Amino acid sequence: MQCASKEEEVYTPVPYTLKIPTLFANKLIAPIIPANNPLTEEGVALGKKLFFDKILSGDETQSCASCHNPQSAFTDNQQFSTGVDGNFGNRNSMPLFNLAWNFDERFAWDGKDFSLENQALEPVSNPNELHSDWKNVAQKLQNHSEYPNLFLHAFGTAAIDSILVTKALAQFERIL
Repeated sequence: MQCASKEEEVYTPVPYTLKIPTLFANKLIAPIIPANNPLTEEGVALGKKLFFDKILSGDETQSCASCHNPQSAFTDNQQFSTGVDGNFGNRNSMPLFNLAWNFDERFAWDGKDFSLENQALEPVSNPNELHSDWKNVAQKLQNHSEYPNLFLHAFGTAAIDSILVTKALAQFERIL
């Protein structure tokens, strides 16, 4: 008896077309998009879903959008942002806009993060922000009914980890 091998269907993400304002196109260099994290329709959609999902926080009461509120220029208009446990940080949340044109590629108020992907790592585990841990977040996402398939379409794997989560978040933030 001969076993027939069936190739798995491989999904190719659709490149995302970034809408560049005419003024930007005429006056600025092209957006900075890392080669290892190109913008795709699936990656941006996944990043947006994650950005608004409270699953990233330790007690599932806050999302990235809780402090980076779209109605407030993706900030919270507070002197000090409040985390899931009611703890105040020592700064307010930065507004998020035109991040694809961050030419020196430094993020956070003190410039400590050298990419959007790296910047997205800390808030999840910071006790004054989402107060979770990446191992738990990855497990919650892996056990979710939708996320493994969304990661498969965005990144070619259903194995979810902090690197892919932050890549998706960065893709969404770059289009703001």
